[in-house]
Amino acid sequence: MKEVLKIESLSKSYSTQKGCEKILDGLELTVNENDFICILGPSGCGKSTLLRCIAGFEDFEGSIICNGSSVTKPSAERIMVFQDYNQLFPWKTVEKNIQYPLKLKGIRDKKQLQSISDAYLRKVGLEKYGKYYPHELSGGMKQRVAIAKALALKPQIILMDEPFAALDAITRNSLQKELNRIWSEDKITVIFITHNIQEAITLGTRVLLMNSKGKIVIDDENKIPKPVKPTSEGYAEMWDKFSSALEKEKNISEV
Repeated sequence: MKEVLKIESLSKSYSTQKGCEKILDGLELTVNENDFICILGPSGCGKSTLLRCIAGFEDFEGSIICNGSSVTKPSAERIMVFQDYNQLFPWKTVEKNIQYPLKLKGIRDKKQLQSISDAYLRKVGLEKYGKYYPHELSGGMKQRVAIAKALALKPQIILMDEPFAALDAITRNSLQKELNRIWSEDKITVIFITHNIQEAITLGTRVLLMNSKGKIVIDDENKIPKPVKPTSEGYAEMWDKFSSALEKEKNISEV
């Protein structure tokens, strides 16, 4: 399997009122093509910081190699989808939101831009909403647009920072199914942050746990056949393992 991302000895510190606080400490991770990696961990353990380092938004110590090149700045090959909806320009229509980064990438032909935005809106089930503005959409629809916008750039890796956390349970379950379908069809590589064990087991081909010291302490292959259900063989055992590990890490972090 082709390796697309290699992280070695990744460390990241921030200056605080208490001094220098280390968020990530010697983190190691290898990501292969078409992996869907879900990362769990207690609040404050550095999950979002890890994604921001991979995206090129943060400086860091150590090494992040994507497709043989060192990560030093943001790139269209590593696109991030955030939890909030501010990633969409409120003054642009849905289709113009998708087309804008394509223009920055150098695509200028109007017919080509329209064709691409139409195709990815169809992919996320919003083909009838291209002329709408973000304020006219529900939270779930906005996240579909954000996913379409990311996919249209054809990145090597999509980085997702709790993208469904603010949604109601029904919308969240619907988008989990939608994302799983897109991942299966497009053979994309995803790194997905979540606090929800069910979500991690449902989506991930690998489920990771970060501890309170900013290291990956569990990296399990998820062999449960998709679509994953709570009644699926192996689901209960995997849920118990990560639930216990999370509770242990939470207790450690509170000491």
